[in-house]
Parts: sequence; C-alpha cells; structure tokens
Amino acid sequence: MSRSRLLASAAAIVALCAGLTACTSATASGEACDQSHKRNLGVVAGSTANAPAVTLPASASSQLAASGKTNGSVTVVVPSGTPQVMGTTALGSSAQDAIVCQNDQRTKLTQITSYIGGLKASAPEVDFLGAIDEAARNLGSDPLGVIVVGSGLQTTDPLNFAGTGLLYADPTQVVSDLTSRGLLPTDLKGVTVYWAGMGDTAGAQQPLTVPARSNLEAIWSAVVKAAGGTLSLLPEPASGSAAANLPAVTPVTIEPVATKTDWSHPVVIRNSELLFTKDTAAFSDPGAAQNVLATLVPAIEQNGKVVTITGTASKDQATDNTADTALSLKRAEAVKSALVGLGVPASLLQTAGVGFEWCGWKAEKDAAGTYSDALAEQNRTVILTSAGVGLCG
Repeated sequence: MSRSRLLASAAAIVALCAGLTACTSATASGEACDQSHKRNLGVVAGSTANAPAVTLPASASSQLAASGKTNGSVTVVVPSGTPQVMGTTALGSSAQDAIVCQNDQRTKLTQITSYIGGLKASAPEVDFLGAIDEAARNLGSDPLGVIVVGSGLQTTDPLNFAGTGLLYADPTQVVSDLTSRGLLPTDLKGVTVYWAGMGDTAGAQQPLTVPARSNLEAIWSAVVKAAGGTLSLLPEPASGSAAANLPAVTPVTIEPVATKTDWSHPVVIRNSELLFTKDTAAFSDPGAAQNVLATLVPAIEQNGKVVTITGTASKDQATDNTADTALSLKRAEAVKSALVGLGVPASLLQTAGVGFEWCGWKAEKDAAGTYSDALAEQNRTVILTSAGVGLCG
C-alpha cells in the first residue's frame, strides 16, 4: 500500500471513529474520563476468501470495550497476503462529565465494531503472522493484547500452510525455523493474543479434521509463545459463508485422519466441538459429538496402541480441584463410551481427569483482571494421547 493510501486509510478510520470515547467507571456525575493509564489494543480482522465473513464475537468486543475504558487506542490490520494497516485510532474522550463519557463510549464502540466487521482483504492470499506483527507495534508498555479473527490458515511465506505439509509439521520445528530466520514478531513480549475462529473455514477450503485443527492451534500457540506472548483461543466459532468478490486464497490440503494423525503429539478436542452441557458430562448434541469422534476412529485403530482420553476443566474461580477432576473424568468416560459405540475396542482406550490442574491451563481473567467465561472455555477440553506422550506434548 502506498504511503498516500495508508494515510488515507488511517484518516478514514479516524474519521469514522472520531469521538469514540472511553472512560473509567464513574462513581458520580462530573468526574472526568481518566487519562492516566491508557491501554492499547491491536486488531487483526477482515474478510478473506475461504473463511466465514468476519464478525467480531462478544468476547472480542469486550476487549475493545476494556481498551475504551482506559482511553487507549486500537491499531487495525487486515490480514491480506500483504497486510493492510488501516491505522491507529484513539478510543479516548476528553469529556468532563462521566455520564457523557459512558454514553459516547457505547455509541462509538458500536461504530468501531461495525467498521471492523465491514473490512475486506484487498490482496490475494492471507498473512496472519505479518498482520499480527504490524498490529502489535503500537501497543505501548501495558497493552491489553491483540485480537485476531480468522482461520489461521496462512498462505504466504514464511507460514504457508498451502505449501509443503506445514499443517502437519512439528510445532517445535516450525518455531525453530522462524527463529533462525529472524521472522518472529518482535513486539509480542508479555502480550496476550486473543484468537477467534481458528480453524473455521468456508468456500473452497475443506473443513479441518480434529488432528489438523489441533496441530494448527499447537503451531500458533508455539509461535506466539516463542515471540514472548500467550495465545488465548476465544470460544465462539466462526460460521457462515465467505464474503463475495474477495481476492483468491489458495486452499490448504487436508489429509485423511487415518494417514495424518501424529500420535507423538496430543490431539486436543475443544468443547465447542463436543458440546458438553455446562457442568455435566452429557453431550448437548449427541449426534454432532459422534460425527466429530467418528473421524478419529480410523486413526485410533491404526495406531494400535492404547490411547488415553483425558478430560480437562476450567477453574471458574473455584478454590478446590476435586469437583472439576471428577467432572473432567466423567467427560473422558463419555468420550470413551462414544468411541466404543463407534467400533473402537475398549482395550485401546483408557481415561483420566485432571480438572484445572494441568500443564496447559490458561488464565481465565481478561487483561482488565475480570473473570471471563469465554476465556475459561478454552480450558474445557478432551485430549487424546498415545503411550509416553504428555498432555502438552
């Protein structure tokens, strides 16, 4: 993008969001918006081919609102094959009246959310890594994080999943390659990357299998961690059709589960795929859960070794792990029963439950320090491992 077009784009977002206000919680009318501790946010979003049209999920919108309450700013980047930096927009207010500040905040938050939802790629292919790098450059010393909305299926170097089987590569080797080439983002130290819609596809892109999605998440988690940050997967799935008239994106080849399940790494099944009813071990949609688990049957049988099914749970502000351990074990047993019903010999399956005390547990409070059920959802999983493989690889 030329400098003139970049400035024009930045001006457009500033004009659209002009007056987007933010303030700390007010206790009385007449209290001015607090300017003393601004916290900034990056957003990587924009509709691309082969992925559902972008809409900001509620959990992502809450992060925008949190930034607004500190008078922070947001840098918006579209993950085209050549990332489009749309500009950095202040979310602040100089209002001297707290009620005016809060009203402005609500109005302008709606405007910026609508603006982001209308963004589209302008160049072929997809580059999430480069877009994240751009979005993180203006975060400041105490950032709220970076929001990413998209499938995660990058199709440009140096993370071209449409190329030579990268989707099934060892995450450690992927990170080693990026590190040796100096291609990791440089401004993610201490930053949480909140990602919505990872692995969700549309259009010409074949849906991901459970192992493919699991490894995609592991690769991005390793990349963000190597850059000094933390990946937090938001629970709301992206769905629907791709937007029309978008630049082409190369589909990523998805291999059959039976031939492309790497049992040297854990296979993570998200609760959004199994759909357990909250606080129970019952599937809210048994048919949908069976369809997901049926895809794993050939791989388990081909592996020929005992697979451990481990349930994990969110902490949900609990102080004791006893109940969560019991629940996670019951969920593992429910998955085992379903797999046996699909034809897997019971002798190839064993179960365990760890509750919230395990190596992959992630913080359930947002950057503002508030408990978030959306963030807690990422800890509600069922993990399949072969003998000698740990829950975190």
